[in-house]
Amino acid sequence: MSLSSVKVNKKTVSIWRNQSFLILLSSTFLLSIANRIYELLLPLILYELTYSSVAVTNMRTAELLPNLVFGIFIGVIVDRVNKKKLALWSIGLQTGLLLVLAYMLKINNSWLVPYYIIGFFLMTCNYGYFNAQVGLVKMNIPTEYLNEANAKFSFIETFISVMGPVISGIILLMPVFYDGVLITAIAYFLCLLILSRLSHQSEVHRQKSTSFLADFREGWQAFRDNKALWMMTIFIMLLNSTATVVQITVLLFAKEDLGLASSGVAVVISAVGIGGMAGSLLASKLRKSWGLGVLFGASAFFHAIAYLIMYFSDNYYKLIIALFIGGMATSFYSVCAYTFRLEQTSPELIGRISGITGTFFRIGMPITVFLSGWVIDAWGAAPIFLIAASMNLVVFVVYRTTFLWKLR
Repeated sequence: MSLSSVKVNKKTVSIWRNQSFLILLSSTFLLSIANRIYELLLPLILYELTYSSVAVTNMRTAELLPNLVFGIFIGVIVDRVNKKKLALWSIGLQTGLLLVLAYMLKINNSWLVPYYIIGFFLMTCNYGYFNAQVGLVKMNIPTEYLNEANAKFSFIETFISVMGPVISGIILLMPVFYDGVLITAIAYFLCLLILSRLSHQSEVHRQKSTSFLADFREGWQAFRDNKALWMMTIFIMLLNSTATVVQITVLLFAKEDLGLASSGVAVVISAVGIGGMAGSLLASKLRKSWGLGVLFGASAFFHAIAYLIMYFSDNYYKLIIALFIGGMATSFYSVCAYTFRLEQTSPELIGRISGITGTFFRIGMPITVFLSGWVIDAWGAAPIFLIAASMNLVVFVVYRTTFLWKLR
């Protein structure tokens, strides 16, 4: 009877009573605000400075390069160091870089190379933090709550994706651009203070006698042996290659083709967040009824529909509908992809598996983003939307034939 009582009490304990979860959720909230403002603000700032789609996509390419340079090995580093300290250092360095960026905007620097360099190092730190955070979540949140926790993280991120564009729109109405970057830096600093209070579980560190290469090989072997994980990784890589290009293309399409002001673009983009919020609210229920495999496949199909609507958009009403559908699909995809990776990985391997899969997740993104700038410059945004829609449909059809479709 006593044992039964203990089991019942364990089941009724809410995840909201977990202090580490609350700290991680709060830091995610602040970082989502900062990242969303930065991601939307910087391309628009560069466009206002240069009126060049190539300059904007080059900046995004510079931000994606750290994944290729460091990505596959960063997981080994994460598993060998204190994850909390790595996360704090990453956030602190990003705060400093954003302050430098704000100063460059204040003095009206028009030379693009420093912007590219700062973007590169910002995303290097961001990638290090993300891999550390995955490990912190894995160590601090009970396995039975991982799906619920990831859904809540996704909800926070998509909620901010609604508010982020609105905030960015207000910031763009300010007389100077660097105010927005300063606000982003302040949000990072507050996150630094909150995360410093995290008292995470003791970590399993690699023995010093174990070489860096041996650690990497162990992670790589674990990845290769997990057929479901590496197959899912391939599909995620293909979907990410199109999603990232569309994200930047939509901004340029709204500015150049629809003639919206920067503040108007920010408000229209908030449709992504509204759709994402709806998707995050539905994701857990749909996974239980459909299964993870079907839900992930459905995200590719819905993305294809969204991109087709973008292709036929000749006004911002159609674009808003497309962005709403795309946001909902992205939420389904995010919850499935990252929850699946956590469920498939043991705590002592989470850094290496996150680094390896994260590299493959993003390996095609710098190439497709770089090429998209020249395509947009020559033929406009429409071909990008059509290619992205076609690719997502092909991915859906192929994915439907694999055993991943039946994953629960």
